[in-house]
Amino acid sequence: MADQGVYLYNRSLEFLTGEGVAKDEEQAFRLNADSAKLGYGDAVLAMGWFYLNGTGVPRDLELARKWYKKSARKGDPRAMFSLGQMTYDARDFADALLWFNRAIEKGHARSVFWLGKLYWHGRGVVQDKKRASGLFRNAARKKVPEAQRALTWLARRRGGPTRG
Repeated sequence: MADQGVYLYNRSLEFLTGEGVAKDEEQAFRLNADSAKLGYGDAVLAMGWFYLNGTGVPRDLELARKWYKKSARKGDPRAMFSLGQMTYDARDFADALLWFNRAIEKGHARSVFWLGKLYWHGRGVVQDKKRASGLFRNAARKKVPEAQRALTWLARRRGGPTRG
């Protein structure tokens, strides 16, 4: 059963990218959905992505949220991060804070940067630019591109280095 889920997921990626087959986003979605029904973790996560982006299926934020939550319940920090981003975009900063912190607990580096954004702007937390800068540095050390760009911007703005 698990092998079938992996096979279907990998086939869905082939149709999604057009690697070795004609690119077909709807077929990619169908194959991924079949894999997710078998419980394959990466496919469950990808269902959220398909619905969030409207790839091979009409965009549906509620279904994206449902699938990301299903993946998050299985402990996937990528799903927790995606839920954080979705709630951040919806301006539900308290919920974003919760999801980013959960993802960070699981070692998700990009969530550290997004937590820094919450502190930088004072969204859902008391504004603390010093703490935000520390979070940006932490994320940059983990090779998060957005954090590296933010530190470069801060260095130019302040006239000095902030990396490290």
